Amino acid sequence: MKKTIYKYIFEFIVIVFGISISFFLENLRVERENENKEKLVKHNLLNELSNSGNYLNSREKAYNIDLKFLNALINTEINIDSLYKIGLKGVGYYNSICFYRTFDPPNSIYSSLVSDGEINLIRETGLKNLLYRIYILSPKYMQVQIEGDKNAADNLELYLIKNYPQIYNKDLVVNDNIFLLKELRTIVTNDEVLLALIRRKKFRMEGKLSVFKQYLNLKDLLIEQLKI
Repeated sequence: MKKTIYKYIFEFIVIVFGISISFFLENLRVERENENKEKLVKHNLLNELSNSGNYLNSREKAYNIDLKFLNALINTEINIDSLYKIGLKGVGYYNSICFYRTFDPPNSIYSSLVSDGEINLIRETGLKNLLYRIYILSPKYMQVQIEGDKNAADNLELYLIKNYPQIYNKDLVVNDNIFLLKELRTIVTNDEVLLALIRRKKFRMEGKLSVFKQYLNLKDLLIEQLKI
């Protein structure tokens, strides 16, 4: 009788041990599989951020050129020849004065990972926070600045149409008309309201550029984290 009991106990222990080993091996397999998936997720995000370099460089160049042109336009210490050379680097006086630049960095991979739930494969809290800041918060902050830039540009354009139609009706889209620049400099110098409107747009553009630089710093930090 005792032998039978011992036999059942031994068989029970063997079964429990076998099940425990199976669970352990399965958990180990799942963990390794998730680790490989996490590496793939990080690799894809790294590619998306790295490939955004050309777009971000073009945005930074455009933001800086527009701002530099406005600064030069309202600074009478900068002569007209220097202003003309600065204008040549842009795509047109209209863009710097009456238009605004948007910001749409690549985010399709991140959006897909969020939609599929695979973004949760990333375990590090710090890395998740960086991703949220670069893909969610920073674009929102940029959009606030862009909206301010847009409003300032719209107000400037309406003011020019109403008060200086002879200037507005000329080809402001050009970037190589020194005679038009002289007329622009003259009306800006003699019209306090127009000068204030241009300063307002300049401030909005400076705010946008500041947030953009913060975005670039976050991007570089995130890239380093994803390489680990």
